[in-house]
Amino acid sequence: MRAQQVRRSFATALAGALLAGGAAVGTAGMSAAAPAAPDTATAAGQQIHAKCSWHPGHWTKHWHKGHWEYRWHSGWYDGHHHWHKGHWSKHWHPGHWEKQWHKGHYSCNR
Repeated sequence: MRAQQVRRSFATALAGALLAGGAAVGTAGMSAAAPAAPDTATAAGQQIHAKCSWHPGHWTKHWHKGHWEYRWHSGWYDGHHHWHKGHWSKHWHPGHWEKQWHKGHYSCNR
């Protein structure tokens, strides 16, 4: 169980280091140094191999087509006992695009 926690800590720290040093890596062509694992007797002898890759964010969009809405308004009596008969109404809802942003993320394989 302890080794699994160490692996998770390492993957989280590595992703944070890659996020922080991403701009420097892209411009200087150098790799960011990975942070050291916790100094424990059980973790000292283990080698953890994780390959992380960045999945950039992206937009998706979906078209909602226009449609008519038909609504029945039922008849009613007012306070003077007059009957107001029911009627149909119709309202146009125009089509529109709906955009959604999906943020970027790292995924690491062990």
